[in-house]
Amino acid sequence: MKKTILISVLMISLFIGNIFAFLYANHSCNAYNECNPTPGVKSSSSPTMGQLIIEGAGYFLASHADMKTLLNKLELSEMNGVNYPEIQGILNSAIANMENAAGTYNSLIRLAKDTPYNQAVIDKLRKFDYRGFMKKNNLVGDIFIKVRGFLAKGNVTGAYIKLKASKDEMIAQLYVIKGAVDSNVFPDTNLLYRVNQAYIETMLFGQYVAQVFKNL
Repeated sequence: MKKTILISVLMISLFIGNIFAFLYANHSCNAYNECNPTPGVKSSSSPTMGQLIIEGAGYFLASHADMKTLLNKLELSEMNGVNYPEIQGILNSAIANMENAAGTYNSLIRLAKDTPYNQAVIDKLRKFDYRGFMKKNNLVGDIFIKVRGFLAKGNVTGAYIKLKASKDEMIAQLYVIKGAVDSNVFPDTNLLYRVNQAYIETMLFGQYVAQVFKNL
């Protein structure tokens, strides 16, 4: 199968490494007057914004891991053949995890809309040196500019909405891939490229949000 698929998988691994919730929009709830509970203690009632961010990141990264496994299986299929039942299982897991991530972000957005901003943090976001930070950390400009567009205006909820919309788009694309796989047809390679890129871009968007908040 196309060598570029395997190259893409390796590139994702370089971007992701051992990244978990602490690098995917974490600390951003500090922009509100409600964030995290006592460390290590889970709320017995409704989840906090901090908990929802962690939960959503966990589902997203699980889906991302499924997608890397899927691409690996498709890459090796030229030698081993396509095991469609196996591919179906991996793809179904990727979809389920992404749908859970999207559902968690729905809850996060509702809570964010009902929670006042912490004005001191919003002021820091507006005064933050985004240009210098991007240059110092060698960030991907096209993605970081989008992050800056939300945070420099103090629109953290808007950033959450953007992350949710990206997940919805990926779910739609994954279902198109599933339609082919369920019919024992090799999925369109161009669509695999697009989904692969969407995972990376969404990952970096969430990571850059977390990086800015960590450095306020």
